[in-house]
Amino acid sequence: MYGDDLAQVNALGWKPLFQPQRPQFAERWQPARVVAVQRTGLTLAPALPAIAEVAIGGRFYVQAVESRPTVGDWVLVDPDTGALEAVLERTSLIKRLNPAGEIQLIAANIDTAFVVTSCNDDFSLARLERYLAVVLEAQIQPVVVLTKADLSAATDAYRDATRSLGADLPIEVVNALDHGSLSGLGGWCGPGQSIALLGSSGVGKSTLVNTLSGTAVQATQAVRAEDAKGRHTTTHRSLHRLPYGGVILDSPGMRELQLAQAEQGVGSLFAEIETLAEGCRFNDCAHGSEPGCAVRAAITAGQLDARRLDSFFKLQREEQINRESVAERHARARQFGIQVKQSVAKAHKKRNS
Repeated sequence: MYGDDLAQVNALGWKPLFQPQRPQFAERWQPARVVAVQRTGLTLAPALPAIAEVAIGGRFYVQAVESRPTVGDWVLVDPDTGALEAVLERTSLIKRLNPAGEIQLIAANIDTAFVVTSCNDDFSLARLERYLAVVLEAQIQPVVVLTKADLSAATDAYRDATRSLGADLPIEVVNALDHGSLSGLGGWCGPGQSIALLGSSGVGKSTLVNTLSGTAVQATQAVRAEDAKGRHTTTHRSLHRLPYGGVILDSPGMRELQLAQAEQGVGSLFAEIETLAEGCRFNDCAHGSEPGCAVRAAITAGQLDARRLDSFFKLQREEQINRESVAERHARARQFGIQVKQSVAKAHKKRNS
């Protein structure tokens, strides 16, 4: 690693587990972290001299979407040419299925995800469950952050509702404008830590970034008074240094969050249902009208909220459909890749004959 920038890459979240990957590449290639993805290329830190932006080479576009760089990735760059040479293996990856039905990468190498929602009419348990399933699938520590506490007289009700999603789920109720009320978040923002902010528009993500940073690094707007819905202020994903020592990712709000390959995440989120299911009379119990269903018995006894079971069924079905759809896309992409290689080889053979 280039000595002068060792402190910089450590401050950006470089971990010892990345180092063993480097010997397989050219020693002169420099490690850097993707702090923003633009249409024309990547913005990296530490910045390379005289290179403002690094283009994503065409070879990355013939690979699966998951192989392309995203915000939070550690990459290796040739300092002489400015070419992106490699994306290092990730510790975690947050992704979703976008409205077009394609895999979209949200962030890589994240340690903790602040799932942000507000104490107003925009609050939704169903939406929180979606975000939590995605985060848990990536094996990232989730923290639910309830914002706009200063504008609500019912913060305890919002906290209690969120608590129904998991007894051990960390919950912070904050006024994003007040640095003092964010003290509970500081423990996740220490040196070497990478945090992602996830949530819909207008819940206060950019305000959180500004207050945690101690400076205005992101633009903010007020929500619409008539329906408490937020306006998009963040237009692209970006990574920011925090005075606590960690880095934080802010991303545009997502009204629609479809699950992509999140079977384990759904299972972890609804672990209490899967535990109850072990007591069902039949191993293939669908938790409907079957006799001896321990899950339905728990609902009757008031030990399980029927809404939780409905959400479990909904997310489970959606995840399965999307997973099969993604698998079909991957198969088509692999076949296309094989055809391209065969065509190139054929053309090369023809030129040499």
